[in-house]
Amino acid sequence: MSLKTLGYYLVLESIGLARGLSKPGATKLISQGNEHYRKGELGPAMNSYNKAIDTDPENPIAWNNKGLILTVVGKFDQALECHFRALELDKKYIDAMSNIGMIYSKLMRYDEAMEYYDKALKLRPKHETAWNNKGNLLAKMNKHEDSMKCYKKALEIAPGYVAAMNNMAVAYTHLKDYDRAIETIEKVLEERPMFTEAWYIKGKSYIGMKQFNKAAMCFERAHRLNPDFEKAEKALRVLRQNLQKTAEEPEEKKPKRKPSKREVEKRIETDMAELGEEMDHLEGESDHIAEHLSEEQMLVFDKIGDDPISKTGLKKELGSQMSLPVLEKSLGVLQEKDLIGSETKGRGTFYSRSETLGPIDEELVDDGTDLAKKRGGRGLMNFSQLVNEGKNLAGKNRHEAALKYFKKALKLNPYDDMALLLQAQSFYEVGKTDKAVNSISLVLKDKPDFLPAWITLANLTYEHKEWNDAADCYRKILEIQPDNKDAEKKLAQCEKKIK
Repeated sequence: MSLKTLGYYLVLESIGLARGLSKPGATKLISQGNEHYRKGELGPAMNSYNKAIDTDPENPIAWNNKGLILTVVGKFDQALECHFRALELDKKYIDAMSNIGMIYSKLMRYDEAMEYYDKALKLRPKHETAWNNKGNLLAKMNKHEDSMKCYKKALEIAPGYVAAMNNMAVAYTHLKDYDRAIETIEKVLEERPMFTEAWYIKGKSYIGMKQFNKAAMCFERAHRLNPDFEKAEKALRVLRQNLQKTAEEPEEKKPKRKPSKREVEKRIETDMAELGEEMDHLEGESDHIAEHLSEEQMLVFDKIGDDPISKTGLKKELGSQMSLPVLEKSLGVLQEKDLIGSETKGRGTFYSRSETLGPIDEELVDDGTDLAKKRGGRGLMNFSQLVNEGKNLAGKNRHEAALKYFKKALKLNPYDDMALLLQAQSFYEVGKTDKAVNSISLVLKDKPDFLPAWITLANLTYEHKEWNDAADCYRKILEIQPDNKDAEKKLAQCEKKIK
């Protein structure tokens, strides 16, 4: 993820082999962009990739990585152009193929998505990310048994691949095989005990098994881990209301005929269904790279950095931890997964980490009526559309509804200043002052003199008659912009109120 948890994972073709060496300046710029990206600094990352393309316009890695940034912020058409350019420069760039498939899948262009996943898997049958994402595509098409085969393929290649396990658990719920769903999701939770969406899936599986108290415990755990995870909060509320209603209904108000167990179960199922089932994606990058590798492979990968190192050097670094045959096998797998590249110098082969951000890895929370279908099949809403929808709702004083759209937008781009400020305004209006201040603080943390943030905070505290706080904000505004007449006037009013 990180952009969480965006599964967003690293992979790439061998540097110095299939793709050839990048120009040194471009390589450095790409590495800088990758570092920014992993910190969530999308603007600086994009700036670095653009400079890399200016330096080396025929660098497929720079184009691929730029495409990923555009995907994250919902600019799918532009992202496709970048990935197609990368593929044009390297016709065997499998990660670019996988990314094209993933974007087509988001746009509900399923046939085209399948075409590119199949192209990628034909070239590299052991590409677990492509198998995982193809499984998700089949799930969106309600072909859950076929999707299950894809997840199993992914797990054969990478047995510790938690994203595929999670998706498999979702598929089991759709096939109503709840025992296996819970068994699988428990394996996910062993690796990621704080993974809120896994607790949610486990709760839904218990609903299918009519074990409502256990389901409530799972939803409560998910909600405690992430109070902003709305589906878990709603599921818990509906479930508790139904269980309480059944247990505590006064004798005189009970119907003459006590409802049967099946009738109670049916009522719970109906109310739960009314919550709606929305597909959610978790996209991360290198956070969970260990899930794709064995312990030995991860050990070797950790020893390889940006500076080239020889096989002899690696053996020396690893000492007695690994035999030469195991080292050679691990290097082969890392190259096959495109995590490292190699270059021959004289009689030696030197290894270094690859530069690409690789393919985006999709992780499903639930596969039902997604946002695109709710919008009459016009396609998924991108970042700008989500922000605009939220602004429209906020303008009608529908702030709870607006917050849903701002949260979705910030999932795509967690660091957009204006989206954070709009979210803060709506948080204030619904009485969630701490969350409002937190949203504004995220902006001011990196931009302490960002005027719109101070104006937003000043206006909100003023409207809510928090005179001391508002006065401090207006003083800061005047420090940044001394000729701001409105701030001057409001500061005078605040000081008058304080006196």
